[in-house]
Amino acid sequence: MRNPRTIIDLPLEVLDIIFSNLRNLRDKLRLAQLDDYLGKAFSYHSRSDYKKFSPKIHFPVRLYRVLLANCGTSIVEFTCGSDTWSDLLAKSIAKYCPNLESVNISATLRNSHSLQFFLLNMTNSLISVELKLNDSCQSPRILNAVAELKQLKKFLYEGYIDRGVNQLSKLVDLEELQLVYQGRGYRCRAVNLLQICGNMTNLRCLTNCEISTVMPDCPKLKAIYIKFCKCRIRGYVCSFILKNGKNIEEIDESCEPAPFDEHSFLEVIRSCPKLQVLSTQMGGIKIYQAFVTSLVDFLKETASTRKEPFELILYCRDKLRWFRRFLQRTSNPEVIHTLYLYKF
Repeated sequence: MRNPRTIIDLPLEVLDIIFSNLRNLRDKLRLAQLDDYLGKAFSYHSRSDYKKFSPKIHFPVRLYRVLLANCGTSIVEFTCGSDTWSDLLAKSIAKYCPNLESVNISATLRNSHSLQFFLLNMTNSLISVELKLNDSCQSPRILNAVAELKQLKKFLYEGYIDRGVNQLSKLVDLEELQLVYQGRGYRCRAVNLLQICGNMTNLRCLTNCEISTVMPDCPKLKAIYIKFCKCRIRGYVCSFILKNGKNIEEIDESCEPAPFDEHSFLEVIRSCPKLQVLSTQMGGIKIYQAFVTSLVDFLKETASTRKEPFELILYCRDKLRWFRRFLQRTSNPEVIHTLYLYKF
């Protein structure tokens, strides 16, 4: 007498149809957890659906562990908020996701320990890390763990800045670094960018909340974002751009004090032949006809070095109004596109 056939005797193509007709992910994972072959069938059905994995609130972690066990090798991006973080989930990702390259995580004090161990367990694969830590989260141990990610190319950090930030100097292959201070009731610790970035020869993009020491020369720098930043060194932002402007294609600044006056603004344009986009408050600049005409004349001469018309984005509506008025009186207003944006 022949043994009765069951669902696990069906070929993957038929099981794929069955999974497609299940109502939601919960039902699919409940089926997948019943047998290793059904888990394989779920992986076949999912293909690359979970290349970007982001857990949802109130979804059972035990079912996510089934997903990770069967589809973990296909996951390359992981995004998780502080309200969806789970120690068990983190352990499962470290176990089943050897190809994970990018993480974006928000953390609290409650999950800071497990986040530290998660990062240490992913040292062989991560190349991009974005972290947002709340006020009460202790950052030294987490930043120490980040410093061990030797393959890291991109690190974006938002949180309380303390002594742990100096450990980032170990990330010599970093190409993009962002340090944004967030800490109510605490003063931002002075960051020695020269000490941290001195050996980062591949650094292309640097974002920092406060400039209190000189920055390392970055002759290959392509973009500089100095948003909501205070500079303690008079005139330093302008002098840094003038010295490293050869390859800069984009500048976004909203500094205190204002880094440019009329003369230094034109000098920056001249020293950055590849500059395509400049976003600025123009805080220290008085808009008048001769200034706008000089800018237009220079941009006309260097138009061949730019792929598109130069784009000027102003964070001040009044200055934009005056700039456009004078721009229309020049001989070549088409060399500049102007926009107005609110500061975020």
